[in-house]
Amino acid sequence: MWKHGTTKAGTIRWYCKTCKKSGIKKRIDVAFRYWENVVRRWLIEGLKLRTIAKEKKFHLRYVQTKCAEVLARVVVLNHSTVLDPTKPLILDGTWILWRRLVVLIASDTERVVHWKFVPTENLNSWYSFLCEIQGQPRGVVSDAQKGLLGAVLLRFGDIPHQRCIAHIVRQARLWLTRHPKTEVGVELLALVNTLTDARTAESVQTWCDTYQIWTERWQEFLKERSYLEGTNRWWYTHRKLRGVRSLITNALPNLFIHTTHDIPNTSNALEGGLNGPLKFVFKEHRGLSVEHKKALVNLFLSERVGKKNQH
Repeated sequence: MWKHGTTKAGTIRWYCKTCKKSGIKKRIDVAFRYWENVVRRWLIEGLKLRTIAKEKKFHLRYVQTKCAEVLARVVVLNHSTVLDPTKPLILDGTWILWRRLVVLIASDTERVVHWKFVPTENLNSWYSFLCEIQGQPRGVVSDAQKGLLGAVLLRFGDIPHQRCIAHIVRQARLWLTRHPKTEVGVELLALVNTLTDARTAESVQTWCDTYQIWTERWQEFLKERSYLEGTNRWWYTHRKLRGVRSLITNALPNLFIHTTHDIPNTSNALEGGLNGPLKFVFKEHRGLSVEHKKALVNLFLSERVGKKNQH
């Protein structure tokens, strides 16, 4: 083969004296990396395929075909690592297809540790997921999903388990609204808003005492019932207030673990740094098939194995 000038794109053209033909050499690995970068720009950076096609001077259908080929070939290597015993394990799940497919994600404070696709969040799926992770973490931070709680206990034993305060505050504000109409709601919202300020043993005790006073003061009020006229059917009048009370009461045993152990008080490093961007990408690309969505998750999380989570 002899060098025979270049193409308009600057690629070297080769000439064969035997068959009297010329052409360029294509490396499959280089071509795949090229289109893999295109897929990243499309899915992760949010650039439209039409814009990429115009920029590269390709037909849109050709770009779509090449991107589909890359997504079909995405292979994830063994991304599970040995846990650092000095760091906590942050756990959360994100729905990819509602009630059909969820990705379970584990990270520490700096990097993604492991992820897995499962049909739903329950004890079996979380336990199977945790058994694929080697080592013992310093503690666990999660939203305390029921199956997750049991799986952590089975897999790691009785280790410090911090309930994510951000989830508690977010759900409580949703039920109470930002401007409650009753005095009991105003007082409870004020307590919720000061949850993150309780960082020492003294401030935690003060918060718990104030909450106990609130529950005793409004205990009878929260028992009020409403009846369907002409029947014996009834329901609690202040259901959302009762819901917030139950939410906080059930979370109390694991709400302030961070004050006695060196672990975060929220799962924001995972929720905001990984799940949030993933949900945004899914929203931008609603037409992706399930398999392509899984490939997207693999690409997205593979780039964050061993790298610090970025918000």
